[in-house]
Amino acid sequence: MSLDLFDKINNEVKHFTKELAYHIVGDPLVLSNLNEYLDISEKHNLKVNITTAASHLKSKQFKTLIHKTLKQINFSINSFNANDFKKDIDAYLNPIFEFCQYALDNKSEFFINLRIWNLDDTQSAREFNRIVFEKANKYFDSKIDSDDIYKNKPKNIRVARKIFFNFDDYFAWPSLNNKFVSDKGFCYGLDSHFGILANGDVIPCCLDKDAVINLGNSSEEPLGDILTSKRVVAIQQAFRKFSVKEELCQKCSYRTRFDSKVA
Repeated sequence: MSLDLFDKINNEVKHFTKELAYHIVGDPLVLSNLNEYLDISEKHNLKVNITTAASHLKSKQFKTLIHKTLKQINFSINSFNANDFKKDIDAYLNPIFEFCQYALDNKSEFFINLRIWNLDDTQSAREFNRIVFEKANKYFDSKIDSDDIYKNKPKNIRVARKIFFNFDDYFAWPSLNNKFVSDKGFCYGLDSHFGILANGDVIPCCLDKDAVINLGNSSEEPLGDILTSKRVVAIQQAFRKFSVKEELCQKCSYRTRFDSKVA
């Protein structure tokens, strides 16, 4: 996203929220000028959450990544096992652990989440997780145990000041090619959050990476107009009635984890 458009969006979005998340498939750490984006968000008094696969993490980025506007950094550790990063596990994990230590040394006030979002009933990633926990335990002097994780399924475990392992299940990206899930249910999309893609397209949630539900373009019209449009209101009202209006949402299994919270 151009810095001009990003500045415009930050200026408009601050009337709807106090924080941003830099993600939706793209990785913020590929940006050589990430600090400029962070400076813009700081200028508009917005806190920032960063999510990254960390495959591009380098020590020269550490200073940028302790920017005072940051609220949280999420490292998607399970992405290593799901992708071919052309490096071994130590070469992948060591920069992450070293950044954690850098943040501790600098007494940073944001949270760091080391995400393990690969739990499933078949324990398909158990060996990978065991290796990660073994290396983390050695580095942080923690005592994370795979058996305990799979048995008790904690949401997170603290390994150092403001540094946590965060656990969740696998999820499938929604697609119009997916099987129909249900036209009944609830989602927090357009309730607690919405997304904006790099070209300015506004979407109801971070899983609509291809803008299947394109609500408008923030470079062409005010964000306030988009978020109060008839389509947005219809989606919101449907969810409040436990009804799923859009086809993509009807084929999204991720949202079903929220149904029990409002049913």
